Amino acid sequence: MNKRFKEQIDEFIYSGQKTPFSIGTVVVCFLCLLFIIVATFTQINVSHLWPHWDVTGEFSLQNVTHPYVAQIPIVIFMAAILGPGYGLVVVLMYLLMGFFIWPVFALGGGLAYIKSGLFGYILGYIFAVIPAGKILEKKYDLKGIILASLIGVIAIHLCGMLYCILLALLKIVSFSYVSAAIHSIGGIKTLYDVVISFILLLVAIPVKKVLWIAMKGPNFKRRIASKN
Repeated sequence: MNKRFKEQIDEFIYSGQKTPFSIGTVVVCFLCLLFIIVATFTQINVSHLWPHWDVTGEFSLQNVTHPYVAQIPIVIFMAAILGPGYGLVVVLMYLLMGFFIWPVFALGGGLAYIKSGLFGYILGYIFAVIPAGKILEKKYDLKGIILASLIGVIAIHLCGMLYCILLALLKIVSFSYVSAAIHSIGGIKTLYDVVISFILLLVAIPVKKVLWIAMKGPNFKRRIASKN
């Protein structure tokens, strides 16, 4: 195989490189932004068996159903596709859109949303995409996927809980509201976030290899043109 031709083919193969700036990358950023918005307003019902002990202490497995929104796993999936830098860009785009353009947050939008207890979870996206993206950018293996899933989910939930408590201390919301907000988003749904994030990060491997063709395309063409 001709050396130059081999180099040209290799440009299209993802092998752990950092995400480059290109038109393709910008398009993928907007696609990820769209996925986050769609996930925000898409609720699914998750049903499964769960251990239960009644008042007599008798153990049984009961079928439980919980409404669930997979926005957190989508954010972590996005960090895997784009890396920490462009992942952060998409989160900031989401924040700016919710504040000034369109009410894309779960309970509306506008600057007044910072007084909502749920805003802390959105703010947590910043503290999730950076470490998760860096972990996966360094080494995308099973250990990295598990670590990125755990750190990303914990960062979001921890930021959300601390933000709720801060609002309560400032007397913007009541502590009963804090308890209700944490209960509605946390609990078993945190486990859902970890499991679904793990699954999506596995899926992100082939997805990124396909999208890499678009994200590297313009740079590839410029380099070929310069060689000729």
